[in-house]
Amino acid sequence: MLRSKSFNIHQPLTPGSLIRSQSFSGKWPSSVDIRASIVIKEVSPEEASSEMMKVRKEMKDNSWECFIYSGNYDNEQEKWNSRFTGAYEILSDILINANLRTKESGVSFFVAYFRGSPIGGLQLSPGDNEFPDFPKVNYLATHCGIRGCGALLLEQAVNKSQRLGKDGNLKLRPLLRAIPAYVDMGFVEIESHMELHPIERNDKWKYDEATNTYKYRFS
Repeated sequence: MLRSKSFNIHQPLTPGSLIRSQSFSGKWPSSVDIRASIVIKEVSPEEASSEMMKVRKEMKDNSWECFIYSGNYDNEQEKWNSRFTGAYEILSDILINANLRTKESGVSFFVAYFRGSPIGGLQLSPGDNEFPDFPKVNYLATHCGIRGCGALLLEQAVNKSQRLGKDGNLKLRPLLRAIPAYVDMGFVEIESHMELHPIERNDKWKYDEATNTYKYRFS
């Protein structure tokens, strides 16, 4: 779930912090039950703001960013810092928007937790004035060391769309580097945005008629 870094940087020392040396690289091992390890909650804007601040603080305080020492800065470190910066900025966007929102705005916030600690968030709006009239994922980000839990955040957004009578459909405008990950979760590119129609992607999404909900099929 947490991605190990092969280059040499300091390990976090804060009790209860996310530890790189105990992390998983790439996909979850078959022995790990991601659904038992990650909890997703829909939270108030105030809670979303507080939890995103905690994730950012954990990333900053526990040296997840690589620092340049005597010009020794390789391609892997550069890619890692790009991931760190991207995650930090989107977490900040969620935090700022949560501070500006109220319960009456119709915007929803979801937070992912690992062992009680927040590790990511998602902001969902019920729609906009643009076609199609689907709920829109405004922002999604996880701790820079996380792999795999973004799908669980999206799963909650899909089921929120289902409860809103939108058949689980979603739309978003991803960063270019994130497009492959969304394609892997069943999204398709439609002009300048991407859409997910889970009912059309039963290879990626399993529908439970009894609960009227979808579950993402981890490969």
